[in-house]
Amino acid sequence: MNPKQQEKLDRNKNSHKGENGKVGVIGGSKDYSGAPALAAQAALKTGCDLTKIVTSEKVSDTVDSYSENLIVRSYPSGYLNSSGVENCLETASWSDSLVVGPGMSKPDNKALTQLFSSYDGPMVVDADAIDTAARQKVSNTVLTPHQEEARIIRQKYGSIANFIQETKDTVVILKGSTDKIYSDEGVVEVDAGDPTMTVGGTGDLLAGVVGSLISQGLNLSEAAEIGAKLNAEAGEIAAGELGSGATSKDIMSYLPQALNSI
Repeated sequence: MNPKQQEKLDRNKNSHKGENGKVGVIGGSKDYSGAPALAAQAALKTGCDLTKIVTSEKVSDTVDSYSENLIVRSYPSGYLNSSGVENCLETASWSDSLVVGPGMSKPDNKALTQLFSSYDGPMVVDADAIDTAARQKVSNTVLTPHQEEARIIRQKYGSIANFIQETKDTVVILKGSTDKIYSDEGVVEVDAGDPTMTVGGTGDLLAGVVGSLISQGLNLSEAAEIGAKLNAEAGEIAAGELGSGATSKDIMSYLPQALNSI
């Protein structure tokens, strides 16, 4: 991290609650409760002040129970549909950055399209929201697909590089043993991390980390590159301390240490 980037993340001693980043997380479903909680907690561990989750009413109490640091709101269905968009937009308007997708499972495409069309702030789009975002040509967005999810982008645009050219202010983190970050500035590779990070939930952590960095003032490409490095560094530390039994929650606990070391 260069000095200018570090300066953006340094806290003003006179700042107040919420002035160092607010991250909204829209995710989860009746199928998955852990993913949005991991994303939100990772955002907090990376230095933002506040997070707010919007999830299905079927799991909202469960999500809330994961940590006393979480603020949880809900929408009235098992999966995101049009009835939940208003609640999502209320949280979006509160947020400095928005993370959309972790654990959504089966979101309604029309609801996602309405959400993406109505929100013009910076977003991180992950998992089950990637398909709609790619087809809609979202802007001011970091997409975080793994190889299978990236096929959607390649099928529609021919390549990830073409997708970047055809969209505005968009960054793609292609997750893998070596993360590849595509932006208007070219391709950056982050060859770090540990095989332990194949454990479920590390993608949710990455989405929260990147969202947190954006909320604190880094631009999209900075947040993507530094976020990938942070997530990988935390994974390496966790693997060194705990071995192959490290979980995503374990990796998350090392994010503050990783933040201080890169």
